[in-house]
Amino acid sequence: MPSFDGTLAAARCLGQKGIPVTLAGTADLSPSRWSRHVRNWVAAPSVFEPERYLEWLLEFGAKEPGYVLYPTSDDLAWLFAEHADELGRYYQLYQPKVASIIALLDKKALHELCSTLAIPTPRTVYPRSVAEAARLAADLEFPLLIKPRTQMLLPTRNKGMLVESRASLRTEYERFVRKNRPHPRIREVISDVDLPMVQEFQPDAAGATYSISGFITRDGRVTARSAVKVLQRPRRVGVGICFEDAEIDATALNNVIRLCEHVGYHGIFEVEFVRRGDSLMLIDFNPRFFGQMGFDIVRGLPLPYLAWLGATSQNERLHREVTRANAWETEGYVYCNRFYFGLAVYLRALTGRMSAEERARWQCWLEDPSRRELAFDPMSFPEDPWPNWVSKLRELYSAARHPRAFIRNIVLSATGLALDAMELGNTIAPLL
Repeated sequence: MPSFDGTLAAARCLGQKGIPVTLAGTADLSPSRWSRHVRNWVAAPSVFEPERYLEWLLEFGAKEPGYVLYPTSDDLAWLFAEHADELGRYYQLYQPKVASIIALLDKKALHELCSTLAIPTPRTVYPRSVAEAARLAADLEFPLLIKPRTQMLLPTRNKGMLVESRASLRTEYERFVRKNRPHPRIREVISDVDLPMVQEFQPDAAGATYSISGFITRDGRVTARSAVKVLQRPRRVGVGICFEDAEIDATALNNVIRLCEHVGYHGIFEVEFVRRGDSLMLIDFNPRFFGQMGFDIVRGLPLPYLAWLGATSQNERLHREVTRANAWETEGYVYCNRFYFGLAVYLRALTGRMSAEERARWQCWLEDPSRRELAFDPMSFPEDPWPNWVSKLRELYSAARHPRAFIRNIVLSATGLALDAMELGNTIAPLL
């Protein structure tokens, strides 16, 4: 997954410690490929061809045994766990059982686990048809989110669709099912995985999603950081652009630990929560590298290095690193992808989607002297500049190829505004 921010963060973290990194992928315009910390690049099949991908991975391992292999996406978290015995002949792994991974990545199974452990979650239903979706939604508060049960081998990578009114639920549900079909291999693993979940949307989720990320060893030692997502793309359901350092909520962290212990999970985790009143409700569990992982690394938590130590069975050193990470003071750090941030704020203001007051507020947020010295841009590394330039080029190239998707994700802040895309395209096209 060389285009993922977490992959770049891992390559830099490991490379800075003198650990040789080989990157596998398909795209030339992948920021990680151009990092000075990537020693080798090899072409690999797409993960959406899982049988071919596994065959390639085993062939590569047989030729060059000894690499540490760790998942960079939900797809690979499942694939590595499913075939851990085969991969373990050639690779060093820090791999939980496949049942643990499925329990965490299938949102229905995760929801049921949380219910068993009395961990708060948003009100969610799992209809088996559009008619049942309409009936079950009668007890939920709108707006609602229609979300896939898992991101494993989901070609669209769709995080969810917002439904504003009861009248539009049937239409949006049918459209979501039609457009978001998981790979047939996943349909063999999880029954009814084609049928999405319907969940009450929490208004604070767009600008105040709380996350706890960290590492849990096989023997239960834990180190963690927390953050609040303050801006994402698309704005209401999407990937984080800006995060702020936050104090760890002891109850939420304890819930994460109990969940890991219950399913037998060890390794890297990133768990998302939304707040309702005094309660933090768990909405997602990522058992792998994740997008803003560089934020944890700069705050003294070198997650890829911990995974490497675990996989290479350097347990005493791993325990020392966990102790060192727990002693780190992190207050005041900010994570911001400045390029995406500037693009989103400028284009939304230009097209009238953001008021002058809101634009000024966001600019003040980033330029506040208390934040400026502790602001971390995941792409901008003076000693490793090329990924930053490739990332910008990749974004502009994608915008030129898919202008309507670009406008939807960057400019429009909700799924219901797509009808304005053509008009806005005429405004924005000269800028691209």
